[in-house]
Amino acid sequence: MITLSALAQSERRQSVGTMYYQLLDEINPMLQNAAAIIKASQRVLVSMHCRPDGDAAGSAIAMLHLLKALNKEVTLFNVDEIPANFAFLQGAEECERSLPQNASYDLLIVVDCAEPRLLGKRFPQDLDVKKTLYIDHHSVPYVGADVILHSAKASAAGELIFHLFNTLAVPITIAVAETLYTSILTDTGSFRYSCTSADCLAVSSVLVGTGLDVWRISSFVYENNPVEKLKLLGMVLPTLWISEDGRLASLHATRDMLRACRCSGAMTDGFINYARSVAGVEVSIFLTQLEEGSYRLSFRSRGNLDVSLIAASFGGGGHKNAAACTVDGDLEDIRQRVQVIIDKIPPNTDCSDTVLRACL
Repeated sequence: MITLSALAQSERRQSVGTMYYQLLDEINPMLQNAAAIIKASQRVLVSMHCRPDGDAAGSAIAMLHLLKALNKEVTLFNVDEIPANFAFLQGAEECERSLPQNASYDLLIVVDCAEPRLLGKRFPQDLDVKKTLYIDHHSVPYVGADVILHSAKASAAGELIFHLFNTLAVPITIAVAETLYTSILTDTGSFRYSCTSADCLAVSSVLVGTGLDVWRISSFVYENNPVEKLKLLGMVLPTLWISEDGRLASLHATRDMLRACRCSGAMTDGFINYARSVAGVEVSIFLTQLEEGSYRLSFRSRGNLDVSLIAASFGGGGHKNAAACTVDGDLEDIRQRVQVIIDKIPPNTDCSDTVLRACL
């Protein structure tokens, strides 16, 4: 039954066109601040977290289109290349991997990045930047930026940028729609993860309504793998390890495996889901060797077990069901450290922040 209070709340929602977006009530003041700092800037640098995934790549390229539409001088930069399965996005070819010396910018816009450290070790530390704008949906916002556009309720950074387009009255072309749809598609696991909200489905409906080809995007994102990646997968799957109680599973890729298949660490993207797909597994981890004694540790979980808190205990972060960090040690040592934490958590529990923090 719909109550009067629910109807009143519905009437208070703001809308774009005929769509209603509950998220706008929360983020509208931040949208206005973001729009103001963009309007006040001319030379703009856009970046995202290293080893960009679909949300990072899609939302950053969307910002490239937005800024160009506003006649800004814009540079898109990342320390790593745009992965091959996102290279189809118009504007991906403009992503630079180096910046001119003594370059200066009115504004640095960082998307889908919880903190500056995740921009990568090779991100220039001596940039001449007057202002910073962070656009992100991770659970904990970066508080060091001049302006923040953040909501953990957003399915992806691309969902927030969709609203920024509307706030700045910039039309969403098919090329832009493809970037934003890719952002949302990938961060919701093709609309399977718990972050799939009514808002993100409404946004996606608008994006599809522009005339974009859903199958074309899905084909590039999920069915455009280089043969080297499949060869690497063939080497990774035999490393599957499962704890005695079946709650924790892991896979890994060593530097020797990456070299043998001529792959970068980014090509392991998605491999972790094979470990999580095992029946009974609550948490899966993937270890990618960075150098001798150092690994990138990725986490995935089912339900309400917040792996971002586990990653944070290792100096990383992320989302409730997907997080990452960098850890020193050998494979067995790192896996054991994670298992100690998982063993303290009651099986199949709705693991609240309080319960999980007590286990760390």
